[in-house]
Amino acid sequence: MALVIYLILTWLFGAIFLFQRKKLIFIENLLLFLFFLFVNKTVLTLISLNLGLIFYNKEPALFLCFWLHRNILAPILLMIFANAAFQNKIGRVMVYGLITMLVRLSLEALGIQLNIIQFHMWSYTMTSIVSIVYISGTLFLVRAYRHLLIKDEMVRG
Repeated sequence: MALVIYLILTWLFGAIFLFQRKKLIFIENLLLFLFFLFVNKTVLTLISLNLGLIFYNKEPALFLCFWLHRNILAPILLMIFANAAFQNKIGRVMVYGLITMLVRLSLEALGIQLNIIQFHMWSYTMTSIVSIVYISGTLFLVRAYRHLLIKDEMVRG
């Protein structure tokens, strides 16, 4: 049942991203996805394996749910946020950031309810802090990369 839920969520997030009006060009979206994938895998590996703050279920179907969350859902969620928040007023960016953080917390709660992950010396507060860092990093990375593209005259400012 958990695998079906995570597959549906993956398709839903993918469809939202696919049909979303993109403010970033293809190469920016591609590099953002790869960057978020790398950072998310590194952070979750550090938190789960090295520090032992989160344990994930090793049953194949539930591990696949963890894998979908780590490698597809979280990076696509940040890309949806980046495309929605880029070149918007600060109020809208904060609303999009809050929605993104709530969705991330909901995914964590779903993972706990379905026994995909277990917190050990970890909490929703820590997840919120990590989400804020991800969202802030997303905004910084998008603006910095766009600045470099404008500087190299690949896009117009």
